[in-house]
Amino acid sequence: MEYSLLNKTELRLTDVYLSDCDLSEISNTVAEVLKLPRDRVFVIDVREDHIALDLLVQTINDDQFVGKKEELLKAVGSLPGVNFGPEPDIHSEGVLGMIALSPIEGKKVVEQSAAMGNEIQNRIRRRVKVFPTGFEVGRGMIEDTNTPYLEKRFTEVGCKVQTHRPLADDIDEIAGALRQALEQGFGLIITTGGVGAEDKDCSVEALLKVCPEAATPYIAKFTRGHGRHVKDGIRIGVAKEGLSYVVTLPGPNEEVQLCTDVLVESISQQPEPEVLGEQLANLLRERWMRTVGVRGHAHHSHHGNHTN
Repeated sequence: MEYSLLNKTELRLTDVYLSDCDLSEISNTVAEVLKLPRDRVFVIDVREDHIALDLLVQTINDDQFVGKKEELLKAVGSLPGVNFGPEPDIHSEGVLGMIALSPIEGKKVVEQSAAMGNEIQNRIRRRVKVFPTGFEVGRGMIEDTNTPYLEKRFTEVGCKVQTHRPLADDIDEIAGALRQALEQGFGLIITTGGVGAEDKDCSVEALLKVCPEAATPYIAKFTRGHGRHVKDGIRIGVAKEGLSYVVTLPGPNEEVQLCTDVLVESISQQPEPEVLGEQLANLLRERWMRTVGVRGHAHHSHHGNHTN
């Protein structure tokens, strides 16, 4: 299990007395015991009866430091010029304080921490946020069948779903909503609509503004400028930031339903965004060829949330 040190990277060895000692040997020995690169450990302070070291790392695995007190003291105490008093000890104000635990205590704490961490991760992954997009939905011109469907489907599998008012066809508004949902710790953030090739379709562009490394596989490609198309095709977007997935789906309800089972599975499987994107895109491409095909693309909207 990996722990974040949260900038608490200092170790203090107390009841230790030095005499003509090479400090680099101390730092190298501590680095060796903690399985860290030698250039990541430095002695930063020497006093009459204690020394302080700094670990230039932000994270560290439990097997590198938990319960390592006796091993570390023995290794440092064997160095030339290092003498211990009757009660040598190791102290840290942060997570590194777990170095002083006994191996049995350390194992118990790590197991408890892992269980707590897994529980927190599972809770985050099962928090879902749904954003419909489009002026036609916001104005009530068409019924939003996607949001109720997604809310029902994810609730059935034990997720906590939060819905949102329809977002306008505006890159900044959609991007702002996605950023806020990420900051709020939703594990799955879904937009519906706005992935088409018209100038008003901007869900994928908004995602790329927030997550520049997002996977954006094409569903269909067009000749730019043909008919209403100002873009070269229809594509969806999938990104992952930490524990959170962000997915931009098409608007037609049949297509949203087609993708939902894959999204439900992704909660437990946690695929790479490129893999999840291709899974969704393949489903949508197959449906595209069955129902629309190349000749009919000009009349098929991937913006509006079509009713069944």
